[in-house]
Amino acid sequence: MHNKRLIWQLYPSQLLITITALLVFTWYGTSSIRSFQLSETATSLEAQAHLVATTVGGYLSHNEIAALEAFCREAGEKSATRLTVIGPDGKVLADSDEDPLRMENHSDRPEVIAAISGKMVPSVRFSQTLQENLMYVAIPLQDEGQRIGVLRTAIPVTAMERALAAIYQKIVWGCLMVAVIAALVAWFIARRISKPLEQMRSGAERFARGDFVVRLREEGAEEVASLARALNEMATQLNIRIQTIIRQHSQLQAVFASMVEGVITVDTEERILDVNQSGAKLLNVDLEKIKGKSILLAVRNTHLQNFVKNSLACASPIEGEFTSRMGADGQEKFFYAHGTRLQDRQGHIAGALIVLNDVTKLRRLESIRRDFVANVSHELKTPITSIEGFAETLLDGALDDPEDARRFVEIISKQASRLHTIVEDLLALSRVEQEARREEIVLQESPVAEILQSAIQSCSARAEEENMVISLVCAEEVTARINPALLEQAVVNLLDNAVKYSGKGSKIRVEAERNVKEVLIRISDNGVGIAQQDISRIFERFYRVDKARSAKMGGTGLGLSIVKHIVAAHHGNITVESSPGKGSIFTIHLPVNV
Repeated sequence: MHNKRLIWQLYPSQLLITITALLVFTWYGTSSIRSFQLSETATSLEAQAHLVATTVGGYLSHNEIAALEAFCREAGEKSATRLTVIGPDGKVLADSDEDPLRMENHSDRPEVIAAISGKMVPSVRFSQTLQENLMYVAIPLQDEGQRIGVLRTAIPVTAMERALAAIYQKIVWGCLMVAVIAALVAWFIARRISKPLEQMRSGAERFARGDFVVRLREEGAEEVASLARALNEMATQLNIRIQTIIRQHSQLQAVFASMVEGVITVDTEERILDVNQSGAKLLNVDLEKIKGKSILLAVRNTHLQNFVKNSLACASPIEGEFTSRMGADGQEKFFYAHGTRLQDRQGHIAGALIVLNDVTKLRRLESIRRDFVANVSHELKTPITSIEGFAETLLDGALDDPEDARRFVEIISKQASRLHTIVEDLLALSRVEQEARREEIVLQESPVAEILQSAIQSCSARAEEENMVISLVCAEEVTARINPALLEQAVVNLLDNAVKYSGKGSKIRVEAERNVKEVLIRISDNGVGIAQQDISRIFERFYRVDKARSAKMGGTGLGLSIVKHIVAAHHGNITVESSPGKGSIFTIHLPVNV
C-alpha cells in the first residue's frame, strides 16, 4: 500500500477547507448584498407610492381619469419611476409609460393580489410592455374605508444588476486573491508541521540503520520537541544496548572460537545451527557448508548421531564416549561428549548443545602408561629373575664347583649391572622431566662444537672396537643456549645407538649449523634403519624396534626417551629420517631465541 506524504495529506485538506469557506462566504455575501439592495429598492418604491397615494386617491375617487393619467406621467417622469393605477377589477386606469387601453388586466399580478389582500409583497419580473426586468411594489388605495384601487410603483433593476455585477466581480477577485494567499499560508503551515516530522522520519531511518551519532533537533511545537527528545533518548538507549549486545556477542564469539573443545548446537530437527572452529576440525568438516544441514548428512558417524538424538530426548545432561575416524589423517580418535538440551524462555525445547573433547592423547597416554608399567615390570623382572635363579643355584651347591660358581657370579654381576643401568636411566629420565617442569634447568649461550667433541670422545672407544669412524662438522662460532651436560648426554645416547645398530666399519657423521631461527645438530649413520611405522613410537619408554637385538646389545629402551625430554627441556624438538637398510638421520632442533 502506497502511503502519501504528510504534507500532501495536510495541504489539500487545508486548501479545500479554505476554498469551501471562501465559496460559502462569496455566496452568502452576494446573496446578502442582493437581498439588501432589493429590500432597499422595495422600501424606496413603497415610500414613493405613499407620497403620491393621496393625490392619486383623490383623482380616482372623483373619477378624474384624464387628470389621473396626466399626474402619473408627470410624477413618473420626475421620479424616474413607473406609476400604474389599477382598479379593483384589475383594469389598468392609468400608467406613466404606456397607454392603459393597450394594457391587459393586472388582477393576476402577485403584487396586485397582495395589495388587494392588504399586504405589500415586492415582485421582480420581466415586463412584456417595457421589455426589461422591473421591481414592482403595490399598495391599496382607499376612500373612506373602501378599497377603490391599487397604486403600483415600478423601477427597472438593470442598473442595480449592473452595480451588483461590479460588486460581484470585486468580491470574486478579492476571493481569488484571498484563495491564493490562503493557499500559500496553508502550504507554509503544512510545511511547518510536516518538515519536523520528515526530519524525524529521516532520523528514525538513520537509527534503524544503526547510525546513532546524529541527534534530532528539539525545536518547534512542544509536542514535536517532546517527540524529538523521546526519539533521541530512544537512540541513546538503543546505542547503549546494541553496544552491550555487540560486546557480549564478541566476547561469546571469542570464547566460542578459542575453545579447544568442539561445540555444536542443533535445533529440534537435528539441523546444525552453529559449530566452532575446534568442532569443525575435530569432525573434519567445512564450517560454512554444514550449517543448516542435518547432523545425519553433515557428519557420517552413527555414534554422534545417536548421542545428539539422546541429548534432545533427555531432560537432564548426558555424557558419553565414542570413537571415530573422522580426522584428516584417518586415524582412530576418541571423543568424550557432553550433551545438554536447550530451552527457550517459555520452557519449550529449542535444541541441544553438544561439547566434544578429543581425549585421543589421554587414551594414548593411558595406553603408554600401561605399556610403560608392563615394560618396566618386564625389564626389571628379567634381571631380577636371573639374579634370583643363579643365587638359588649357588646356594643349592654350585658354590662347591669353583668354575660354575664363578660363571654364575659373573652372570649375577652382569644382570645386576643391567638392573643398575635401567634404574639409572629411569632416575635420569625422571630428573630431566622434573627439572624441566620446574624450570630448574639452566640454559646458557655456549659453543656447540665443544659439547659434540666431548660426546664423540665418550663413544670413541666402543666405535674403535667396531672399526667405526665418527666425523664432526661444526664451525667454532656456532653457539646456542644450552645446558652442556644434558645436551652432551643426549648426543652420547644418539651416538651410542648409531654405534650399536651400524655394522663394523660404518661411518657416523655429526654436523651442526646455525640459521636465522634455530641451531641444527644432525647425527647420521648407515646402519640398519627404522621402519616407517615405528618412527612415531621410538621415543616411547622401553619401546624397541627389534627387542631381541636390543636386549642382546644391552639396551634399556630408555635412551631415545631421555633424548626427547632433554631436547624438550631446551624448548626444541627432534626429528628422524630413516629407511630400513639405509641408515638414520636424527636432527636436534634448538631455537635461537629462547
